[in-house]
Amino acid sequence: MSAQQSGLVCKRIIESFLEKLAPFGIERFYYCIVPDELSNVCIVPDEQANIQNCDGNEELHIAKMIDLKKMRFAVASDPEILKFREEFLHRFAKNDEGYQLSSPSIRKKYNPYIWPENTMPQRRKKSFEQLLNLYQIRTRISFYHPVKDKKGWIGIYKLFSCNGREEVINSMSSASNELETLLKVFAETFNALAFKTINPISNFRVLSPTCVEILSLVAQGCSSEEVGKQLYMSERGVNYHLDRARVILTARNRTNLVSKAYQSGLL
Repeated sequence: MSAQQSGLVCKRIIESFLEKLAPFGIERFYYCIVPDELSNVCIVPDEQANIQNCDGNEELHIAKMIDLKKMRFAVASDPEILKFREEFLHRFAKNDEGYQLSSPSIRKKYNPYIWPENTMPQRRKKSFEQLLNLYQIRTRISFYHPVKDKKGWIGIYKLFSCNGREEVINSMSSASNELETLLKVFAETFNALAFKTINPISNFRVLSPTCVEILSLVAQGCSSEEVGKQLYMSERGVNYHLDRARVILTARNRTNLVSKAYQSGLL
């Protein structure tokens, strides 16, 4: 199932954004938040991952835990572009040179990054071209913007145009500063409005919706027993979810866990 549009950003804001993108030849987009591979936040050497530290907490490399196919919500121009994303990730991403180059590290050289045209292996070119034609896409663009007050996370736009790559480059180069400012302003707007749904810890199922619901009840002062009664779970099941959340958020105890859940935007 493809990701859904976040209902926390109203249609009027989406339409306003698209109107401002139109002069650059961009007709469609989606926006989400991912862990920043250039950050040292929540990163430990692979050989130390899942090993308890001296405080008895486990640390996990959150970036390595995220499978992009598991994204639940995005701020998007339309549902169809999320269907394109789903099909692309499942059928073509691993063979697409542009996809391999478009990770957050690309912004050290290019931001926005305009993907090369169809770079699929010869055997996949025709089927990929059919997919692009189906969704009226000729050019793809990535843009990254750090998330304010959330060190280690970065917002990512995927922008789409029905125009050819050279035409898009010319449109963007004549007003690159204006485009960058536009993308940054709306990224801040999307983050403010939709952070609850596009928070990467919950959005990519690093913590399940059940776990987040348990955290919410614990934050309200419920004990594990009380949470279990409300959610028709055993106390042991509740504690399993809380222990997993403590590991993910590297929290020392339950009080610290609730605090970190608020800091991470989960609550």
